[in-house]
Amino acid sequence: MLRTGTPKRLWDDCLEHRAYIRSHTALNIYNLDGEVPETVMTGQTANIGPWCDFQWYQWVKYYDKIAKFPDDKMSLGRYLGPSPGIGSLLTGKILKHNRNYHHTSTFRALTSEEMADDAKKRLRNDFNTNVNDKLGDKAKPEDFSEDDLTPTYDCYEDDSGEGLDLMPDRDEQQHDYYDRYLNAEVLLARGDKMVTGKVTGRKREADGSLRGSGHAVPMLDTRTYTVEFPDGAEATYAANVLAEGMYLQCDENGNQFLLLDSIIDHKTDKTAIQPGNDRFRYHGRLVQKRTTKGWQLCVQWKDGTTTWERLSDLKESFPSEVAEYSVATGIDHLPAFKWWVPYILKKRNAIIAKVKSRYHTKQTHKFGIRIPKTVQEARELDRINGNNLWEQALGKEMSNLRVAFKMLNEEDKAPVEHTKIKCHIVFDVKMETLRRKCRLVAGGHMTEAPCPSVTYLSIVSRESVQIALSLAALNALEVKAADIQNAYLTAPLVSEKIWTVCGPEFGKDKGRKAIVVRALYGLRAAGHDYRTFLSEYMQNLGWKPCLADPDVYYMPMTRPDDGFEYYAYALLYVDDILMIHHDAMEALKKIDKAFTLKPDSVGDPDIYLGAKFRTTTLKNGVVAYSLSPSKYVQENVYSAIKNHTQIRVPKQHL
Repeated sequence: MLRTGTPKRLWDDCLEHRAYIRSHTALNIYNLDGEVPETVMTGQTANIGPWCDFQWYQWVKYYDKIAKFPDDKMSLGRYLGPSPGIGSLLTGKILKHNRNYHHTSTFRALTSEEMADDAKKRLRNDFNTNVNDKLGDKAKPEDFSEDDLTPTYDCYEDDSGEGLDLMPDRDEQQHDYYDRYLNAEVLLARGDKMVTGKVTGRKREADGSLRGSGHAVPMLDTRTYTVEFPDGAEATYAANVLAEGMYLQCDENGNQFLLLDSIIDHKTDKTAIQPGNDRFRYHGRLVQKRTTKGWQLCVQWKDGTTTWERLSDLKESFPSEVAEYSVATGIDHLPAFKWWVPYILKKRNAIIAKVKSRYHTKQTHKFGIRIPKTVQEARELDRINGNNLWEQALGKEMSNLRVAFKMLNEEDKAPVEHTKIKCHIVFDVKMETLRRKCRLVAGGHMTEAPCPSVTYLSIVSRESVQIALSLAALNALEVKAADIQNAYLTAPLVSEKIWTVCGPEFGKDKGRKAIVVRALYGLRAAGHDYRTFLSEYMQNLGWKPCLADPDVYYMPMTRPDDGFEYYAYALLYVDDILMIHHDAMEALKKIDKAFTLKPDSVGDPDIYLGAKFRTTTLKNGVVAYSLSPSKYVQENVYSAIKNHTQIRVPKQHL
């Protein structure tokens, strides 16, 4: 209205026109599935033509039947949008000079000559003056104040109480609600033993400000924290001490490990085999059943905590200790023990020499952060910790995954030809930032693959990468890398027909039936369908798959600088793209139109397929590319030193 000088009294017509345009526009809403809202609501293909030909309040000329000679039958008017339900599809609503409306399909836009003609300009000025006299002044910027567009309401307070606690401004607050160390459980030295303590908060100065400041390097982090131990005592620890304790108590995968102190109790359930039922006949002879089902042992760990663990787990981690406990408590004759305890006791010395200080992995924690098993447990942990870190991670994952599901109405039944599966959330913690991460995984094990070929996902070979890099160096081409975001979810699921029942992670859609329409992680054919979809798109862009390696795509190109003719290459490794091209960034942008690329991954490659990527200048001045396992070797050497493992080098490499 401001741009076209529309009178303010026409706001309702303008609002209706904009609403129609929005309902006929393909919006970035996953429920629309690429369609416009009008098509989804009516079930019929929407006609967007009437809203594309003319702009709001555009100058037009329409056929006026009332006009008499010598007046021109083509009268001047203003376009107010299409007229749905009136006349033909091309009928429009025209504002006349007398402020009345006229619905007609016989009208056209003014030509450039008519817009430039001085006499026509005077007619348009007279038209505006006449309309403004009857409808009022045109809209001005001051008519739309910020207070009217975004009103500010006063907060109401209860009659009783101390009023509202307002959150301070950003520059006034120093909060620690999202501190990565808070609520972590860390194994710390206390006297002559190790005890697990929980980080409860930051230490503050006398004026209430937080003590110290954070840093990406733990050794330069000056923050201090309060740690509470199981007996209620509290102590102050520096951030770098907590970081050291968190990483030292974890294995290379981040799982927290515990050292056994003693086994203090045991229990069984109804599934445990009773004496007398521990044998079965096989080929005419009695055979001992080898099972530990139904048994649990109460274990006290070195950090003072106690947990109930399955006998099957402890038997593998601490065979000698469990065998000695069974003999000491007189249960070694029971079916769950007698088939393996005598052998362990006989070979105890040899086992101790081999096992040394084997540890038991604590699957409930990672880097000191408790890992939930279910969505309900994750939300309960957020409530206990006073934050919403798990809820944020879950929301981020589900917002990306919504496109993979087509929700059915409550009264609809699942299609007969579809197979029902279960889905579950896998929770994790990132090592670098301790950021919470969630991943929805489909239960592909519950389905049968249509054929073995749809479960295979090919990848580019190492030799193809080496050859392509050699050609890039010889032809002086750019080498750029990129990762596809949510790679599998970009592809439709065509090889399987799957449906599921939404769990609590779906929020308000919990309990609804949904058809899986995208290549969801965990499905047998997800990788195959994704690769097929990506390959079809690459070929539509003009790339052709190489016969020797179908994951290497090539395209004949001519370098504009010198007219050099060569082949550009795109190497695909699942969601990793290595582009060899004279303008690699522009080539990646074309792929980005259909497959969203992670912004921070587009550019010069640093780590490619686990190897360090670097540019090397040879003695003759030729620039070459190299892939080095240096980062991999460094991580393994660090892991070996950390675990006090002897590093063995094969003789052929000495």
